[in-house]
Amino acid sequence: MSAGAAVAPLDRIGAALWWRDNASSAPEAAMRKAAELLSCPDGELRVLARHIAALAAVEQGRVRQAHRHARLGLVAARRAQRWQLAAQLQLTLAWIEMERGDVDASWANLVAAEPRLHAAEQGRAACLRGLLHCQGDQHQQARVELTRALRSLRADDDRRWTANALMGRGLANLYSNRLVAAENDLSAAERVFAAGGQPARAAGCRHNRGCVAFRAGDLPRALRLFEEAVAAGLDVRSSPEALVDRAEALAAAGLAADARAVMEQAAERLAACGRAGRLADTRLALAGCALRADDLPAAVQAANSARRLFRAQRRPAWAAVATAVAWQAKLRAGQCSRYALSAARRAAAACAEAGSIGTAAELRLTAGRCAAGAGMRTASRKLFAMCAPLREAASAPPQHRALGWLAEALLAEQDDDLERLFEACQGGLRAVDSQLSDMVAFELRAHTAGLAAELGDLAVGAALRNGDPELVLNWTERCRASALHRRALRPPVDSQLNSALVRLRSAVRETRSTRGPLRLVAGLEEQVRHRAMLVEGRTSGLPGPCGLGEVSGVLGESALLSLCSHRGRLFAVSIVDGEVRLHVLGPEGSAHTQAARLRHLLSRQAAGTAPRAAPMFEHGARQAAEELQAQLLDPVLPVLGRKRPLVVIPTGRLHVLPWAALPACRGRSVTVAPSVRCWLRSALDARAADPAGTAVWIAGPGLDHAEREVRALHGAAGGRLLTGADATTERVLSTVDGAAVVHIAAHGRFRDDQPLLSCLDLADGPLYAYDLDRLHRGPATVVLSACDVGRSAVGRGDQLSGLATTLLGRGTATVIASVVPVPDERTVDVMTSLHSALSSGVPPAEALAAAQAEHGESGFVCLGYGGDR
Repeated sequence: MSAGAAVAPLDRIGAALWWRDNASSAPEAAMRKAAELLSCPDGELRVLARHIAALAAVEQGRVRQAHRHARLGLVAARRAQRWQLAAQLQLTLAWIEMERGDVDASWANLVAAEPRLHAAEQGRAACLRGLLHCQGDQHQQARVELTRALRSLRADDDRRWTANALMGRGLANLYSNRLVAAENDLSAAERVFAAGGQPARAAGCRHNRGCVAFRAGDLPRALRLFEEAVAAGLDVRSSPEALVDRAEALAAAGLAADARAVMEQAAERLAACGRAGRLADTRLALAGCALRADDLPAAVQAANSARRLFRAQRRPAWAAVATAVAWQAKLRAGQCSRYALSAARRAAAACAEAGSIGTAAELRLTAGRCAAGAGMRTASRKLFAMCAPLREAASAPPQHRALGWLAEALLAEQDDDLERLFEACQGGLRAVDSQLSDMVAFELRAHTAGLAAELGDLAVGAALRNGDPELVLNWTERCRASALHRRALRPPVDSQLNSALVRLRSAVRETRSTRGPLRLVAGLEEQVRHRAMLVEGRTSGLPGPCGLGEVSGVLGESALLSLCSHRGRLFAVSIVDGEVRLHVLGPEGSAHTQAARLRHLLSRQAAGTAPRAAPMFEHGARQAAEELQAQLLDPVLPVLGRKRPLVVIPTGRLHVLPWAALPACRGRSVTVAPSVRCWLRSALDARAADPAGTAVWIAGPGLDHAEREVRALHGAAGGRLLTGADATTERVLSTVDGAAVVHIAAHGRFRDDQPLLSCLDLADGPLYAYDLDRLHRGPATVVLSACDVGRSAVGRGDQLSGLATTLLGRGTATVIASVVPVPDERTVDVMTSLHSALSSGVPPAEALAAAQAEHGESGFVCLGYGGDR
């Protein structure tokens, strides 16, 4: 007998079989045991060694290596005529081929293995058959097969494969939109995997429960479950598809750029570890991201690539979704021929049949608009009518119901039925609001407003055509700054977020002192943003609509000017002495151009210019200010008079306009608010503040005038003084919480790319907008005397993000800050005059106007509420 054919002792065979059955629980140790057994002379042990290595490699996500071990083991088993072992290896190989995306090869191995499998292994084969049905989008057959497999597996007490079957049936239920059943199956699978010592598989089930939450429209819960899965042991390096699912949730929340970066990273990892089966999903997700970012050529390319991969994998339902995304991008790019519309209708029908209701509705809405634009009214109405029933689907996610209401509004627009249109827009906005109510993270609320902006724009357009100024104001208010209208009922308490902020502050200080690489800081910033989206809680109810009587009562003698834009044109609604008027202000582009020009010229003047160039900059700034005034304020100039205060609700990039630079606003009390509702709420906050509260004076490091400024102000008004090493983040936050007046003289930076990472420099590093969100109650009045941290990033629907808006969201009534750089040498004098007036009872907006006029400054604005307490 040759050495290769020698029979190993039964205890060694038994030990090898134990390792084969438990390779998934301890893959690293199993791989070491396989390497040891491969050196044995016994042929059966070497076959088992290959099988152990294949199972361990699958668990580690190394599919190519698993495939190689399984193939070599199968060859060795056949050579040794170990048919039982060969069948078992073929069952494993069928699983591996499924992971690789080769469905035909997986079926072939399964069919070849079944005749030689023991009765106890037939349940495993049935489970794999069900998983292959699921992979092929045959979800009903998958549920039937997996239910049959579960009966057999439970009878044999095969817990690991029972968990596999539960997970597979959960996914089949998920793809069939049976979300409650999916949650139940996946939760059960998670428990079985955890009890069986397979924490990574259990974590995978928790991740899939996040996918259920995502499909149900609960983004915060989805993101939290994805995070919990990673913390519980899900390795995204070996399971890069988990990155794709998280990125899809980020994209749905409006964070398309972040999602795209994560998906590209996942695609690289999937290609590296041989997971071609999920590359198609990644391409489809990338197409969706590109579509949201209006990168239409990239969306078409990625969707077509995904469609080819899905067809090769025989996944017709997902191929239909990819086709729908491609046609969505083509239609939006202007391909609105009859052929294109016909193809889009067919793609939407296939998509809906496959269970992707939202994608089908979005395509039908886009195609309907294209048909309407091309004069094909009948075709357009048919497409809208197919979407409209979604509005009444009580079990549908909020975003699907909102799409149904949007379709109903578009039908009403075609019928010129304004009452029905407004009712439909109201219904759609209620659906969006129901989704926002569970979002305590401000960034998620600010970005999940795209559909609300679309519904609002439709209603505002109808109100403008109607010509009723009060109606225009009501609908403008209904859809703008909605993230600020809701407040977290309590500050988010998250120890991991706080720890991430501490690490980020430390890294920023170290980088500045050593001029080290910024890579560490960028990584920590991403950790902070990621963690901030996971905070739990609820937000306050949406404030009711503000009536004209309520607004006029708070306005008193002030005038209000609310700006809005529609299809490239600016409009304004003015309220003066209880009378409401509608004004047409001309092209939005010209106002934005002059506003940008004015900001640039004022910034150059603040930085210092050559004496010869100074008159040119002064003349240019004056000219830009006069042109802006002529366009924006002319409608109300006759009624403003010399003393009447002004409340402005800007739109778009006019949110960062230095209004005091306009001739009619010099020396005038001007208050700038994100919306009328925010202004009214700030008025309530101002009146609820304790007039005898603490005043806090804070100086940050590295600013020449800061300490002199705050010491002088503290000497005049008293209160708490924090300078030097005392001005740390934690001490500042605990001291300013609920204070009456807070003055901060510190370097600051506004981040256009990440507005909630805008910051003020303190002794221990930057204080971020994320830190301010931890305040139980913001100070009544906050004055930020340095840099241009009064700016906000402006998203769709006038959603604002930044330091100032974070304070307003935490209950601060008034924020005084600059929106363009202000020369340091003039700041001290302006601040001294400002606080002198505030301490004598002058309203904030009036005090600021007088201080800036006295010292020739115009860069500061009064945000929130600037009137009498």
